[in-house]
Amino acid sequence: MKLDISIFFPAYNEEENITPLLEKATQVMKKYANNYELIVVVYEASTDKSIQLVKEFAEKDNHIKLVIQPKDKKGVGYAIRMGFDAAKYEHIFYTDADNQFDLEEIENFLSHISNFDIIAGYRKKRNDNFLRILTAKIYNLIVWIFFGIKEKDVDCAFRYVNKKIFEKVKLVCTLGVGTTELLAKARKAGYKIKELPVTHYPRAFGESKFEGKGVNLPRLSVVISLIKEMKLLWKDMHKKI
Repeated sequence: MKLDISIFFPAYNEEENITPLLEKATQVMKKYANNYELIVVVYEASTDKSIQLVKEFAEKDNHIKLVIQPKDKKGVGYAIRMGFDAAKYEHIFYTDADNQFDLEEIENFLSHISNFDIIAGYRKKRNDNFLRILTAKIYNLIVWIFFGIKEKDVDCAFRYVNKKIFEKVKLVCTLGVGTTELLAKARKAGYKIKELPVTHYPRAFGESKFEGKGVNLPRLSVVISLIKEMKLLWKDMHKKI
């Protein structure tokens, strides 16, 4: 049985990725969905033609929707929250707009939707440089220890979420910790989570916002911001009600 599905894609300077992304997403949804919507959450401070391209697609196809993330609401965590808020269907998928995942693999998730509230993808083989992978392993270890997360790949941006979880889960993170927050709070609230392997491709176009230019190390400002946000999440999850 085909379902009604919302998919959203956070995007920041992804001009070269927008067209293949929306063409592929449309193809996949026509195959697997009943009704569907494709939501692109574009950061307003993007300096390329990402916003313009999505507008052009939306004018031709009413399945496509542009959501502009305000300049003063910077961070992928904000984009994720805006994507969930904009989604009108119960069944929601999200992934980054950089085309590093195969949207066809949504098919593998569909057979498990009736039994799980979140289906979290984990990268079978992560196609990033060594230092990025090492940084990710350290980050995963930290959040496993402090937030009780059991999933293998907490920052993998290929995920199904049933909208009902937001009856109990309130997201507060604004940066990359947002993907971690979703798992941590859903698990604490008793929702069922399943992991499935997904294929991860190297980035073909655009630049990572995580690393500094010309280096494979995370930006110092990003590291400091993530530490602050993990503290925020810890306090939020341990506050007295």
